[in-house]
Amino acid sequence: MNVAGLRAMGTRFFRYVRDPRVPMWRRFAGLFAVIYFISPVDALPDIIPFLGWLDDIGVLSAAALFMVREVQRYQPEQEPSGWPQPVGERSGTPPLRE
Repeated sequence: MNVAGLRAMGTRFFRYVRDPRVPMWRRFAGLFAVIYFISPVDALPDIIPFLGWLDDIGVLSAAALFMVREVQRYQPEQEPSGWPQPVGERSGTPPLRE
């Protein structure tokens, strides 16, 4: 992914997080993963050398994969273009000439 693609993904991510149509638990999935990573209470304690770190990495990578897929599937509403939209029955037809 190039810099422009990364920038577009970041912009789309912030739209995703601010969209009220997206359920709250989906918005906070990444935050929950970071809290799990920082928290001293884990499924496998971090005192166990390799396995304790492996479950943290697994949770973080699963959350990252989930968020990337969610943001890629996200379809934001169209931004208003600033042009007036046709109203009424002829909204899809060109204007009549007189």
